[in-house]
Amino acid sequence: MKEGKVYLVGAGPGDAGLITIKGEECLKNADVILYDRLVNPLLLEKAKENADRIYCGKLPDRHHLRQDAIQQIMVEKAKEGLDVVRLKGGDPGIFGRSGEEAAALKEAGIVYEVVPGITSGIAAPLYAGVPVTHRDFSGSFAAVTGHSNSENGQPSPNWKALAKAVDTIAFYMGVKNLPVITEKLIYFGKPENTPVLIIEWGTTERQRVVEGTLANISEKAKMEQVQNPAITLVGEVAALRENLSWFEDKVLHGRYVWIVKTSPQPGKIAKTLIDNGAEVLEAPRFIEEAFKTPIPDDLRHFDSLVFYSDDSVPLFFETMRRQKLDIRHLPEKVYARSKRTKKKLEQHGIFPLLEETSAEDKSLLIGKKEDLPSINDKKVYWISHALKVSPQTRKTTARIVNDNLINTIVLPCARAVDTLLTELDVLGVSAVEWVNNKTIICYGPQTKERAQAAGLNVYCTLAKPKSEELLHSFSALKR
Repeated sequence: MKEGKVYLVGAGPGDAGLITIKGEECLKNADVILYDRLVNPLLLEKAKENADRIYCGKLPDRHHLRQDAIQQIMVEKAKEGLDVVRLKGGDPGIFGRSGEEAAALKEAGIVYEVVPGITSGIAAPLYAGVPVTHRDFSGSFAAVTGHSNSENGQPSPNWKALAKAVDTIAFYMGVKNLPVITEKLIYFGKPENTPVLIIEWGTTERQRVVEGTLANISEKAKMEQVQNPAITLVGEVAALRENLSWFEDKVLHGRYVWIVKTSPQPGKIAKTLIDNGAEVLEAPRFIEEAFKTPIPDDLRHFDSLVFYSDDSVPLFFETMRRQKLDIRHLPEKVYARSKRTKKKLEQHGIFPLLEETSAEDKSLLIGKKEDLPSINDKKVYWISHALKVSPQTRKTTARIVNDNLINTIVLPCARAVDTLLTELDVLGVSAVEWVNNKTIICYGPQTKERAQAAGLNVYCTLAKPKSEELLHSFSALKR
């Protein structure tokens, strides 16, 4: 039996784009993924459909899976011959317990590899506009845990050395112990007016920064109700934020957009939204189930072919090749029901008409099940495939919906309204209640009518699905 291997992979600090190329490749090839709470759920969409996803989320005093159970699962799955990814927020070697996990794998004789990630102690300050080192202000940097497994849970570094010898200090998950941290640093000689930043949910659309000094940051954090995950950055470089802030200045910062999909084709607007500061969920993701139905041998006896789906075109010609039929078997007239389908046919040397077929034609209707008109005994159909919603992408959507991250919904077509309602129903969510405080943007009047008929409150309607128009519609929403 093939030997399995375990990869301890850093997922980065929160922004899904900050995982390394090697880490992403490990994800794509994994049979099993054990992932932490702070891993961006969108990263799991990079995994193959049949990969087993196991949640290992941890909250203070509340663990979904204990550490020894996580290690046992990794060992068991690898011994079954499976490739396992242990996906950890940030970098696995910085407060990620990779040392414990590597030791357990070594003891069990499991081959493993560690794939570093970008740690939040460096990335979150950069997204807040602050480099942790600077030629004029900081020549040294320390990463310090903000809590410990001691009885009182307080960190216990060499406070004197930190206060006197280190220019910039990043405390990880130190919100609860912030009063102790500031008190110790001041006691051991760090000036009270030393600038401090707390970066909550760094590198994500939820990023929030609270600024202060060692003397007042604890009170400010309490007033602002700051919670973990957060990085507390102490040092003169923190004052650079005033002039170097950039991430929160993006026009769509603070927007988590759900683009409701109705087809497997990649969207055109997601990248523009992400580049302008939004996080984007494109869902549901669809799986194609090919029917492998034979094409009628008497193709030339039809008056015309009518293609309803662009993604049916390659499946049709693949089936023709398999049946050893060439284009000489096609009828003279070929029609396409969309410009996208027309373009696909032209790639195969067929230049179709975009007009309606004659009602008197004996036509073969070609398309996926969802696109073809209602089954009619007088019509002849060739159904290429059907679409099924990925069960795994529904898990991703459920996590994002349950964490209440989405604040904006884009409905690109009327069918997307039905898809949205179906997906929320599957998740056990009341659509009308859930969308009550969401911004809904529709493309076209038909989409707006369908949304309003479903009881959804539409913010605006755009004529065409262009990213520039969508960005313009967000201009009044920046928060």
